[in-house]
Amino acid sequence: MAGTLMPSWMRTIAKFNPVNWSLDAARAAMRDAPDWDVVLSRGAWLLGLAVIMLVLSTRTFRAYQKSV
Repeated sequence: MAGTLMPSWMRTIAKFNPVNWSLDAARAAMRDAPDWDVVLSRGAWLLGLAVIMLVLSTRTFRAYQKSV
């Protein structure tokens, strides 16, 4: 949903939602004049989150392997 159509409480929550970050980046990239600052910043946040999740999942899997 476009941010302008959301109630204010939903816009606040959407700022912290990674799915919304990817949608913002896609919308910014698909414009007639792409806003590369938005695309790169949202992409960097998504990449950072992916790295954090990869590290956490690897640690969790190793801890599970040790317990079995």
